[in-house]
Amino acid sequence: MQKEQAPIGFTLEKNYDSEFCGSIPLHLVNLIQRHGFLLTLDKQNLKIRQVSENASEFLNLPIEDIQGRPIASFLPNEQAEDLKSKIEGKNSQEKIPFTLTFQVQGQEVAFTALVHPTEEYVLIEIEKAKLPTETGTFIQLYQQTKYITSLLKQANSIEEIAQITVEEMKKLTGFDRILAYQFDPQWNGMVIGQAKEEDMEDYMGLRFPASDVPKQTRDLYLRNPYRLIPTREYKPARLIPVINPITQRFTDLSECNLRSVAGVHLEYMANMGIMASMSLPLIIDDKLWGLISCHHRSAIHPSYELRSALELLSDIVSTQLAAKEREKSIELRAQLRGIHAQLLEQLYTTSNFPDGLLNGNTKISELLNLSGVAVLYEGGVWTEGQVPSNQEIKELVFWLKRNQNTAVYATDTLPKQYVRAKEYHEVASGLIMMSINPEQAEYVLGFRPEVLQTIHWGGNPDQAIQMEADGKSYHPRNSFTRYQNTVRHTSLPWLPEELEAAEALRSAVLEKIIRERY
Repeated sequence: MQKEQAPIGFTLEKNYDSEFCGSIPLHLVNLIQRHGFLLTLDKQNLKIRQVSENASEFLNLPIEDIQGRPIASFLPNEQAEDLKSKIEGKNSQEKIPFTLTFQVQGQEVAFTALVHPTEEYVLIEIEKAKLPTETGTFIQLYQQTKYITSLLKQANSIEEIAQITVEEMKKLTGFDRILAYQFDPQWNGMVIGQAKEEDMEDYMGLRFPASDVPKQTRDLYLRNPYRLIPTREYKPARLIPVINPITQRFTDLSECNLRSVAGVHLEYMANMGIMASMSLPLIIDDKLWGLISCHHRSAIHPSYELRSALELLSDIVSTQLAAKEREKSIELRAQLRGIHAQLLEQLYTTSNFPDGLLNGNTKISELLNLSGVAVLYEGGVWTEGQVPSNQEIKELVFWLKRNQNTAVYATDTLPKQYVRAKEYHEVASGLIMMSINPEQAEYVLGFRPEVLQTIHWGGNPDQAIQMEADGKSYHPRNSFTRYQNTVRHTSLPWLPEELEAAEALRSAVLEKIIRERY
């Protein structure tokens, strides 16, 4: 059986989650992008102790005339008092948005500021405010957000939610291409929604290896509502002084949207043919579920207001995705509970439980989507459907006794876990085991056949990272041309609801055995 595209939960043969990429300290770079500037304030007196070197470009002042001064000396009294009271009233690291009017050399300049209070200091990210005519008024953004939300609520599937999201966000933002990714269990990202200009490369349905978004980057997405790169051709601005005078360490920029980007990612963008990007996390149950990735072929700088609208939309999309996943799960659980009830009735109306599982109108194979079942009990072996030979089953049970001590064990890559299973991978690439009495080698075993799956990649994943001779420097792949490989010795994945059903069935079988014996 050949399927055109592997499902999101499919286990791949190789782990592409690079430990090397995931170990780089992205939050301690001491550099920011130049579309804004950064101030580090002493939390006690709100004096500016550290400043990005490009602040002079925004304030038209030398760095030495900025450093050491209280931030209140630049602001109207009301704003200075408001800033002070809100910082003092915040014990968490929640980001506080402000509109600040800097008074510099007799002129007033409006900025949008994002304030990050920490235990030891306060970080302030500052960008020049844009006029409403440049970005759309609050009312316009609110109306568009409400409209998109109403469309999302009508969606019937995760894929439909993803497609509505990218199409409407493209209209809202003007980005050339917007993709919706879902992470698979091994952190490879699969494109499940796409809206793009006609002459741009088509990535729909492609997987991108986990090394494209390594672990540390994924962790930072849990702390940042978005990641914006208005242009990859910026020259990073240093923090002055290099060492934070308050902590005597590098300043932690984990929370900062202005944080500079690793050179390898800018190279990745160039290879992809894009100048600017913006990414928004999709978070479900405090875990990174996926990303919305916006691409543009020229420099683009969305306003703070538009970014805030997109941040809100990504939260709404995450909520809708979670609701759709729960809905699917509830429907499947209800279906499995009905099958379980019928099996339970058969168990208690047959003389032995193997017959109740295998020979009635309802079978265990229907409950767990199996192609074959073997029950080992009191020295006997009962089988139904496509299963390995009795000798192969006994050898498998011997391996299970030695290596698996859980009540229920499931794998969709049995030949990779147990080498002998390669000899019968056609019928048993997937295994679910329910232990009855392991000491006596009594088990219920369910099998799934090998399903050959074609994986479509955005470029060759084995060339995702190209190391230089020094073993330290590396480059991203320079081609995103569709690349295919076929995964073997793998079955369809086991769903969480199926594992729960297996647990419940095992408990019912044990209860029947105990009642009969005692």
